[in-house]
Amino acid sequence: MPDAVSMIIHRLQDAGFEAYSVGGCVRDALLSRTPYDWDITTSATPDRIKKIFNRTVDTGIKHGTVTVLVRSESFEVTTYRIDGKYSDGRHPESVSFTRSLCEDLLRRDFTINAMAYNDEKGLVDPYGGVEDLASGLIRCVGDPLARFGEDALRMLRAIRFAACLSFGIEEATLDAIRRLAPSIEVVSAERICAELGKLLTSTHPELISLLYETGLAGFVMPRLVPLFESGDSEKLLSSLSHSSPDKIVRWSVLTHFTGGAKEIMRALRFDNKTTDSVCLLTSHADASYKNISRTELKKVMAVLGKELLPAWFDFLDALFGDSFSTALRGTSGDILEKRECFLLSELAVTGKDILAMGCPKGVTVGHVLNELLDRVIRDPSLNTFEKLTPVAEELIGAITNN
Repeated sequence: MPDAVSMIIHRLQDAGFEAYSVGGCVRDALLSRTPYDWDITTSATPDRIKKIFNRTVDTGIKHGTVTVLVRSESFEVTTYRIDGKYSDGRHPESVSFTRSLCEDLLRRDFTINAMAYNDEKGLVDPYGGVEDLASGLIRCVGDPLARFGEDALRMLRAIRFAACLSFGIEEATLDAIRRLAPSIEVVSAERICAELGKLLTSTHPELISLLYETGLAGFVMPRLVPLFESGDSEKLLSSLSHSSPDKIVRWSVLTHFTGGAKEIMRALRFDNKTTDSVCLLTSHADASYKNISRTELKKVMAVLGKELLPAWFDFLDALFGDSFSTALRGTSGDILEKRECFLLSELAVTGKDILAMGCPKGVTVGHVLNELLDRVIRDPSLNTFEKLTPVAEELIGAITNN
């Protein structure tokens, strides 16, 4: 455990309370993975936690969570608790504190997340998490129907953990997902998006097939259903598993096969930049790009922009084979190295220059600039102020005379 975590646990113990690191951090440590964060559970109530530590924040005081600040780091410390009734399928209506660590662990989702540890007692594993880690199995703590009935998002989390950890899902847990799949509709699009994103960027994105097999797809991504029902899903799963783990690439691969990229991204409440990037890539998915000319490649680069180029190459490789983009990468690299212009911002003349030449204000300026860019893309040597000025004046003259 990090020194700060040990310090918090020891301070709580010195004050007469139990305290353990708990949940995902224990799981990851046992798997020799670096934990994303460290959570602490304790028998101390929130008011006692706040008296023991000088710097705290009431981040989730209603549910017994106090954030303890140690230098520039923060750690959530939560009182052992028993959750009340889950009427909305996501959050308990109330919580009650308990003095029992095992009762606290019982309310957690999966056995591999229901373990605790401190230096004094060692590992506390009342529900078989270590055994399931060794077996590579995702299993609910207790009754899976009860666990998923409490929080429907856990069904997606089960599939996400299986994909991220290369685990299987225990049969009773999987059957419970099939039975309760419709209840996922109570979960917000943002939370569904977060879980799907982690699944897609995992080491096994092809396990998105479990969404169809469990019936979840019809509620979280309906466009997947006809793809699997028609037997056309094999290429999607293969492309996903062989693609770069980049978020933009994986979502582009998925929506290329399902269609409706913008519809899917909007439904899942993606930000505009991510949505636009995925839509751009899916609109530039064609095997003919392998033999594209230098001039046409620059036109595509102008649409995609420099930032999106690496993702586009990875996207094409996922669809058409690992070496598909080799020549494209080489040519684009040469274009960039030689600083050949393919963007309006790189033209040697600007909109102000065009206006100064007597061009009428409005759309005409953009028309002239785009025509100049087209010529420069075809002949990079034209991109100087001296060479473009007479061309621009000719274009302006032709427009004004008409």
